[in-house]
Amino acid sequence: MGAAISTRLRQKYGVVQDAGVHKYVSLVGRVVASSSTRPNLAWNFVVLDTDGVNAFAAPGGFVHITRGALALIANEAELAGVLGHEITHITAKHTLNAIKNKKLSGAAVEAATRSNVLEFMLDAAYDNLLENQYDQGDENESDKVGIRMANKVGYAPAGLGAFLTRLSDRNKDLKEPSGVFASHPKTKERTDKLAKQITSEKLTAT
Repeated sequence: MGAAISTRLRQKYGVVQDAGVHKYVSLVGRVVASSSTRPNLAWNFVVLDTDGVNAFAAPGGFVHITRGALALIANEAELAGVLGHEITHITAKHTLNAIKNKKLSGAAVEAATRSNVLEFMLDAAYDNLLENQYDQGDENESDKVGIRMANKVGYAPAGLGAFLTRLSDRNKDLKEPSGVFASHPKTKERTDKLAKQITSEKLTAT
């Protein structure tokens, strides 16, 4: 499922044709993933060719970040925080849990074959990623675990909060949440929680 979702994302947005960029993002991502609960997963990191600021985590270790997000990221600690957030969506199986809540109609259930059901699940998972339909509990968990992992391998844990604040400032005139903000808790509330966690857990990597 993760590979199929990744293929759809690559077809929709295109892939940045710069091996150095992919190598860099992959190196940072794999270092962070090494401190996750699934360090031995076959992690894949892909840079999508779009100005939109977003990131997508597909089951099975497929992490995607957009060229627009990279352009807004100021340093490696911020990148580690963003990738840690997406890695946690995968290790905590947030996408799989989200599609369990989607229902097939009675007629569809009666007509369904195994391939129909798998296609439905794939479509549901893909739509969930595009529309950022994680619930706030999932988002908060990904923030919390993501900065914990980044800190563990030596990245400043304040990186994610700094990136979110900059993104919020850039998008302050938007009337409706979009992209990476579509399902996330309000930024101030989110960054306050991150700051409290950094203090309470004594996350001091630099």
